[in-house]
Order: sequence, then C-alpha cells, then structure tokens
Amino acid sequence: MDPRIRLLYSIGSVVAFVIIGTAGYMLIEHQPLLLSLYMTVITVSTVGFKEVINLDPAGQIWTMLVIMFGYGTVAIALANLVSLLVGGELRAIRGRLRMNAHVKELRNHVILCGYGRMGRLIAAELKRDAVPFVVIDKDVSKELESSGMLFVQGDATEDSTLLSAGLEKAKALVSFLGTDADNVYVTLSARELRSDLTIISRAENPTTETKLSRAGADAVICPQIIGASKAAAMLLRPHVVDFVDMAARGVDIEIAQYDITPGSHMVGSRLRESGLRERVGVTVVAIKRGDGAQIFSPGPDEVINASDQLILIGRRGLAERLSSLRG
Repeated sequence: MDPRIRLLYSIGSVVAFVIIGTAGYMLIEHQPLLLSLYMTVITVSTVGFKEVINLDPAGQIWTMLVIMFGYGTVAIALANLVSLLVGGELRAIRGRLRMNAHVKELRNHVILCGYGRMGRLIAAELKRDAVPFVVIDKDVSKELESSGMLFVQGDATEDSTLLSAGLEKAKALVSFLGTDADNVYVTLSARELRSDLTIISRAENPTTETKLSRAGADAVICPQIIGASKAAAMLLRPHVVDFVDMAARGVDIEIAQYDITPGSHMVGSRLRESGLRERVGVTVVAIKRGDGAQIFSPGPDEVINASDQLILIGRRGLAERLSSLRG
C-alpha cells in the first residue's frame, strides 16, 4: 500500500477512536462534549493526569478499553509517520511527485504499456533515438526505477492510468502487455479517448490480429508471424535479411522517415532539387503521400508535397544529419 495512504488510514483511525472515546464518556458519564474530549485525549496519550471526573464502574471499564485500544492505534500511527519520514519512503514519494510533474510536461511522446522483454527492447530503441516516452507498468521493477526513464505505476487497462501518462498529449501508444485480452482492452480504451492517436499493439495469438484492428489499432505486431517470416527469409534471402537487420540496428546504414511539414522549403520542389543526396547523403526509397498513397523507388522528378513522408536510406548517423534540414 502507498505509504501516504497508510499514514492517512492511521491518522483517520486515531481521529475515529477519539470520537468514539468522547462519545463513550458522554453517554456513560453524561459529561459535556469538551470535558469528554479532554478525558479521552489525556487517557489515550497516557500523560498520567488524574481523572477530571469521578468515574463509576462503567466509566472505569470504558477508560481501560480506551487505554488499551487507543494506545495501540496511536502507536501504529506514529510508527507509520516515522517510517515515512526516515525510512526512505518520503524520498520515494518526492521522487514520484517529481516524475509525475515531468510526465505532465511531455508533448508528442510515446506511451509504452508493458515493460516485459519486448517492452524493454522498445524502450531501449526509443531512448537511443532520443524519442520522449513514458512507461506504464503494474509492477515496477528496480531496473525500471533505476533506469532514469519516466514511468507510471498502474494498470494500463484503466482510463485514469492512461490519462496520467499524458494520453491527451501523446502522439502514439504501444501496447505490449502480457495477454491479448489486455492489449485489446487498452487499444479500445485509448482509441475511445483519442481518435487521432497512433496505436501499435501486440498479438500473441495470430487470430487476435483482426480483433485488435477492429478495436482501433493502426498496426498489429505478431511475434510468431514475424519470427516465422524472418526464418523463411533467412533460408531464401539471407543477404537481404542481413542488410535489413543492419539498417534496423543502425549499424553502418540506417533507414529513416522524414516528415515534410507544410512550412518546409522542400514543398513543391522535385526530388532532384531537394538536396537530400548532396547535403545529407541519403537515397529516397519511397514516398507516402498525405492521402495514404505510396510511391516506391520514386524518380528524380517526383514532386514533394506537404504532409508527405519520405523513407530514406543512408549512412549511420542519418537522424542527426536530417535535423539540419528542419526549418
């Protein structure tokens, strides 16, 4: 349980006990509110003052009960307070508050649901390319806590958790939870909250792909299908697989996507005039138009439009060189 909630419960128990004790003196000894409250407080605190009222046998029994149960309640509350202050829990709470503040400042980030084996790999790739992201995981490991990455501890299937991870300002969500049911639920929830969000989800069972697509996923990753396809490709086209793997890992060569914004100086120019090959040393292998149309191996006279996405291939360090073209 959250130590803050535990402390609040303890304080609430003390307050409730004082109210019950006061009510007991009022009913049993027929004393006014202030005097009954005073009697309860000095009894629970064990200060040793003499009773301010003459107690009959029923009042004496009630006082003994107040001492026994009241002292234990106060002792637990004090123990929780000490634990919070000196046991490192206060520092952890402050750390979480700082992290929550950083998460609220994120814009156009990626929400990664699940920090399992595949989630760790995705997080490493996002971190390598300096893409802002936040991890949602129900059971936060020490590895995640010490990684320096932003995270939200909670159930990704709950709307409140998604919103606390900045869903309203995110550009994409990746759901790689342990079960297909959870991934379908997260996809449904995220799509209902954000109709324009890019959602990528994992399907452990190939038959779940259709369900995830219907739930709103823009892309579905099925490790079984990908693994089988790669195994077949390694048998039939091993050199092509090596080339693609090198590009995916950014070893020697890279494949990147470059988005053409409406204000870009390239809008309206032809590929030969863009200066991509001369300035950045890249080759445009495909263009995805804003309407979804795709052009593979475009010619030098192909016109670049606003909202186009250029698929580029070039030497390692492509992302850094492309940053010089912005604006």
